[in-house]
Amino acid sequence: MAAITAGMVAQLRERTGLGMMECKKALSETDGDLEAAVELLRKKGVKDKGDRVAGEGLIMAYIADGGTDGALVELNSETDFVARNDDFKGLARLLAEKSAVHKGNTPDEILADPGLKGFYDETVRTIGEKIVFGRMTRFNAASGNTLVTYVHNPGGPQTDGGKIGVMIELSGANVAELGREVAMHISFAKPRFLSSDDVDAATIEKETKILTEQTAADPKMAGKPAQVIEGAVKGRLNKFLGEIVLLNQPYIRDDKKTVAQLVKETPGAALVRFVCFQVGENVKKAEG
Repeated sequence: MAAITAGMVAQLRERTGLGMMECKKALSETDGDLEAAVELLRKKGVKDKGDRVAGEGLIMAYIADGGTDGALVELNSETDFVARNDDFKGLARLLAEKSAVHKGNTPDEILADPGLKGFYDETVRTIGEKIVFGRMTRFNAASGNTLVTYVHNPGGPQTDGGKIGVMIELSGANVAELGREVAMHISFAKPRFLSSDDVDAATIEKETKILTEQTAADPKMAGKPAQVIEGAVKGRLNKFLGEIVLLNQPYIRDDKKTVAQLVKETPGAALVRFVCFQVGENVKKAEG
């Protein structure tokens, strides 16, 4: 008979959400084989959390005292009901706070803190649903720069998290209000790049190829000289860049001006970088 360790029991508890004694009994019956224990419990109607998709959840933002360290995190759950649970919100808030000041750059590195991991595991067991610390980004702002976060949570406080979250770093003086406006814009328009210079060559090449084929197949372009078709492709590419590049996008509150023009209205201001998370966008959905 294999020795049943506390670590083995903890793994089975994480997979099934069952209590310690139930998990220990299942492991004893399967001679310490974790997968066999999971299968045994599945036959009794217990779901394996490893097979369940955590595609709901919250985005939580946090800026540490001093304003130079901030984090945006995504904590995923199986259901939106659990995402509204106070324990779940508290865990997401704690993960954001720890991520802002921790030197780790991935969820696993953040959870390497034994105390935090213990609290995380206990909260997951209490909630009884598959919970995944999906991703995190931390910004350490340059000296003199400002961090601004925005979480889209209609009717609720920012500290409760939301389905979309944004974090921006700006340079210049008195840029907090500008930052909030731009962050709200990003949450709506979801740009992929800050400036045209940031768009990678692979994206440009792929889109140019698609637009060239579309333009060539356009009946209005039939018989047109090559330079005319090239001009049409260039125009369509510029439109594409206007959709995916933040500074090129029409400002949501006034589409007569771009975000770049909005930024210029605050003397000395500049956008340094941004990140935008939307709940579930990186989660692989179940097939079927």
